[in-house]
Amino acid sequence: MKIIFLDLYPTNSFRISKDQNGGYGTGNNYGKSIFTKFLNILVNRSIEFPPLFLVQCMGELKKFGHDLEYSKKIPKNLTNYDLYILASSIVSFETDIEAIKLISKSVKNVIAIGPFASSNHSEYIKAGAKVIKGEPEMFFFHFKKFEKNLDNLHDLIENFPQVDINELSTPAWDIIFKSYTPKMKFLGTGPAVNINASRGCPYSCFYYCVYPLQQGRKLRLKDPKKLIKEMKELMTTLKVKNFIFRDPVFSIDRKHTIKLCEEIIKEKLNVNICIETHLKNVDNQLAEILKNAGVKLIYVGIESSDENVRNNSKRTSEKNLNQIDKINYLESLGIKVKAMYILGLPTDTKESFLSTLDYAKKINSTYAQFSVFTPYPGTPVFQEFKNKITAKKFEDFTQWQLVFQHPNFTNLDISNLLSKAYNNYYLRPKWIIKYLRDKIF
Repeated sequence: MKIIFLDLYPTNSFRISKDQNGGYGTGNNYGKSIFTKFLNILVNRSIEFPPLFLVQCMGELKKFGHDLEYSKKIPKNLTNYDLYILASSIVSFETDIEAIKLISKSVKNVIAIGPFASSNHSEYIKAGAKVIKGEPEMFFFHFKKFEKNLDNLHDLIENFPQVDINELSTPAWDIIFKSYTPKMKFLGTGPAVNINASRGCPYSCFYYCVYPLQQGRKLRLKDPKKLIKEMKELMTTLKVKNFIFRDPVFSIDRKHTIKLCEEIIKEKLNVNICIETHLKNVDNQLAEILKNAGVKLIYVGIESSDENVRNNSKRTSEKNLNQIDKINYLESLGIKVKAMYILGLPTDTKESFLSTLDYAKKINSTYAQFSVFTPYPGTPVFQEFKNKITAKKFEDFTQWQLVFQHPNFTNLDISNLLSKAYNNYYLRPKWIIKYLRDKIF
């Protein structure tokens, strides 16, 4: 069977990522000032990779010997392919829907995959696609049972057998590399690939976080030996040295994390690793183990310096003083930290956000990200805000603009504060000196 995986993107001046934000996607539009426009260009040129769920599905179909292709464009001859598999995203929603309408005029079998289509399937089905509800790789793991009767699949494909994540195939990165080389220049030079050591997240911030929508809240762990084998294979065949772990919370199971790190150290893999984790799960001992395993960059969510604002959003956080101490220790080891903050949480005000900005400058992490609170369809918080949504299209749900009527901010307020945050953070002498020192030494 000839199968094409479509990974479509709207035309924008900023980076679109379908893999981040739990697979819903983000659009890194940092603001309208001269400096933030420069940041848009820098990040767009420095980071590029496809959604991991798409590459994992390729791995499952590859084992059956199908002829697979990957493309960011709709092919000219639509009838050249037996099956279209489209990677959905909220930040490419309107683009995806128009593509499905066009393709379905000539081809019967179009399947939309990914967390956004899974949680918001009606428009995809209406446009002419079938939608896999849940983790699509679980369906394609059993594809032999379904491939001869694709025409008879229900519009919403669900209740298929689940698979232990340790039984899944290695993601087919070789097919992606035929099209382009994924990169993460903030981690290191050369190709970079996404990988995961676990799935699922039980934390209370599922109230607004989309990770559990497809992966669930139950934690599932991948065998460290399987991970090492996967990493070695990618290092040998594709010369990959940079690995971006896409676990919702990398170190949520301490024993598993330490065992994985010890295996990496034992095998002397000499890799550069990026993880996202929660500061509550990191202490000095674990920080040193992460460093020795090759962790060079850690993303941590701070959200707000105001404890009441965090609690109102059901955000589980470390105490502020502990956050500062832990980030300082990580960076003293040579691990760069990207601290992530949210502007416009439900009870946020201009004053509380400016306090958060001051707090961010006090932490002075290597990188800081300021994004905008976004109530996503499918999350519990969306039910509270659905009658206040002001955005005209889903592609505006980028995490960098206001999409609902906020009691304390206008769209202009958000835009101005966002630019102010990036300008004030990165153009400070204290940050510039720190950055230059790290570059030199």
